[in-house]
Amino acid sequence: MKMNNIVHTFNIGNNKYAFDYRNILFCLLDEDTEEALRFALSGNSLSEAPYDSAPTLNALIKSGYFISEYPDSPVPEHKYDILNISFAPVNDCNFLCKYCYAKGGEGTSHYQTAYDEEKVDKMLRSIYMGKYAHFINYKFDFVSGGEPLLDFDILDSFLRKLREYDKELNKNTTVLIVTNGTLLNEEIIRKLDEYDVFLGISVDGPREVHNRHRVYKDGRNTFDDVAKGISLLRSSPVVSSKLKDAWAMAVITRETGSLVDVMETCVNLGFKRMQMQLIREVHEHPLAIGKDDIKRVKEHYKDLFTHIISFAEKGDLSRIKMIANGNDSFGKFLSRLLLRTPVYYRCFAGKNKIAVTASGEIYPCDSFCGLNNYSMGTIDENTDNESVTTLFEEAHIQNRTKCSKCWARHICGGDCYYNSYLISGNILEPDPIKCEINRFFIENAIEMLIKIKMINPNHIEYIAKILRLN
Repeated sequence: MKMNNIVHTFNIGNNKYAFDYRNILFCLLDEDTEEALRFALSGNSLSEAPYDSAPTLNALIKSGYFISEYPDSPVPEHKYDILNISFAPVNDCNFLCKYCYAKGGEGTSHYQTAYDEEKVDKMLRSIYMGKYAHFINYKFDFVSGGEPLLDFDILDSFLRKLREYDKELNKNTTVLIVTNGTLLNEEIIRKLDEYDVFLGISVDGPREVHNRHRVYKDGRNTFDDVAKGISLLRSSPVVSSKLKDAWAMAVITRETGSLVDVMETCVNLGFKRMQMQLIREVHEHPLAIGKDDIKRVKEHYKDLFTHIISFAEKGDLSRIKMIANGNDSFGKFLSRLLLRTPVYYRCFAGKNKIAVTASGEIYPCDSFCGLNNYSMGTIDENTDNESVTTLFEEAHIQNRTKCSKCWARHICGGDCYYNSYLISGNILEPDPIKCEINRFFIENAIEMLIKIKMINPNHIEYIAKILRLN
């Protein structure tokens, strides 16, 4: 009977780790256990293995861990209980960020059709009562195309209408709005709170880092105005803690520098949760993370890992809680490893995640908007592009050739489809730079969790409990 190795072993410093990537089990290897595992992985009979010095490993292998006679199971059928919709209520922006795909609203020809109240109502009726009416739970993301607070009347129309449909049709809708923070005022803050939304505010790090790339259209710096908006939100005596508990959203480029400084800047601004997302751009872009940048980016992340662990050693889990979530480029791996949650898709784009433009076109996510080859049809119930729907339904790790052979596949889920498209023109062909960084993330997430458990096992149980609640 042929046995398949389902374990990845690796060294970080003087420590050696084993990761059963199918069952999502990982451990630190001592000298005896490493010898026994190497013996078993060499194809030797279990009955002949020197397991006396590694009884736990013996029990695990006999239970089907690390070595298995079975191939990967088929991708499980997924039942989607929530529809994620991305909207761009406004196509313009008061910023001209140097990495923005929309170029401050000037580079989004596919968004030039603007919303008005009639289109807002038609769009929401089509979603709640048309082709997506079978969902009970919805999540609306106002994150792309422009600054959503620039035309608050239209955003207000969206929020008012969707809350009306929630009540009328017995739906459950959550809303995330990501803003640059400079347009927040008392009236807008009060309105957003009334509509019960989650808020994200873009902050790229310390003043000099943030101002390097996030500037007004006339070139002026923005950090101080962003900080004022955050302070106004935090100090409001009338809004809920939910709105005040906004997320920090940071884009990490080749020029970002210290990630410890990024995190601590967000802490000093009052954030308790954040996501740091690696920039998605063609390799030729001046801010993209290229092959020559990988070593430096890894070093910055290593410093961040040491920083997080140093807080855990003092019993302070606030730093790991900040990034252990499904949106942070590194933290999502912490979350999946902690909860032992395998993934088969990079995300649910094109399945239960869509983006809708003001002209009614549907795309797999907001990044694909305007790419006609990836149009899924229109919001009209009778129009669908089944070939695009099928493409994304089949874009799982077993159909992405390089992913299917990678030990990281069940935690990684593959490269971002849009990033793959940018780099190779094929959503199934992952970016080798992102692959290397993701494998580095997973190995270091394993080490971090083991180190924190060695500090105090209760820490791990506490973080896992928080993740389950979220």
